[in-house]
Amino acid sequence: KPFVSAAVVRATRGGATRYRTKPPNRVMALMFLILLSLLALSAVAVPHFNVDLDVDPEERWKEVILYFKDLGAIEALTRLDQEHAPATAPYEVQQEWLNIVQSQLDEDFEGEINGWVKYGGFNMTREYLLSAMAMYEMNYPHFCSGLLAAMPDGTVIHGRNMDYPLSIEMNGKMVGYPEITVDVTFLRGGQPLMTSVTWPGQVGIHTAMRFDGWTFEQNTRRLGDDLRLNTAAGKRGGKIFGLLARRIMERVPDFETAVQELWSANLAAPSYFIMTGPGPFEAAVLSMDRGGVHE
Repeated sequence: KPFVSAAVVRATRGGATRYRTKPPNRVMALMFLILLSLLALSAVAVPHFNVDLDVDPEERWKEVILYFKDLGAIEALTRLDQEHAPATAPYEVQQEWLNIVQSQLDEDFEGEINGWVKYGGFNMTREYLLSAMAMYEMNYPHFCSGLLAAMPDGTVIHGRNMDYPLSIEMNGKMVGYPEITVDVTFLRGGQPLMTSVTWPGQVGIHTAMRFDGWTFEQNTRRLGDDLRLNTAAGKRGGKIFGLLARRIMERVPDFETAVQELWSANLAAPSYFIMTGPGPFEAAVLSMDRGGVHE
């Protein structure tokens, strides 16, 4: 009978929850196949762009930026008032986060931000971009889910949905994240290095895959009093997960090293990191605490 495996048996090694699998029932198999078919249908309409890491940082996102600008997405997003802005933190706290994010930007990220401001127009300001980079750490209500499964030969399948809440008026109609989502392939040396699903103004990653290497997905983990504790951790050097994950994915080619680097990271906010590698039954779910500790 058809075999679609579900992650149901766990073993912990090196701080990560490693998954082994066993056959599910026919209903689960059918649901999984339906999910894959729906994902394939929805992916057809997602525009694709290349971002060449060998190009000057200020210029490498130009094609993506102009696409969003012509689409009307940048104008729609940057005219949001404070009540409907992506971050839910009070204005005073957002100002604190501007300083936190600034402290974590290297020269390369600085150049990319300059490019978004240069070509984005409207109200695409540096402050807007820095605030957007930390929207999760500022308590943004994410609601996505991830899925790990395996084929009979051990090949792991990693899927996720993206149901982040957003409602903006663009060109006279209300749209959400599906209408302003693109797929980006990062190039290095003329070759594909990694791919990421992204939105206007984003330079970090939340959903990405390094070719022949590993996948990465971030999901929400709430521990209580998150905004206050995240802000305090950020002031102490806790990292913005999206910026950190991109740098690790650019630099680290293999799954095991990526797991260990992410597991040892000092984060500003708790998260779940879901990852897979190319080896048989190779996958991990990391329950990340803030501050570089694991409780």
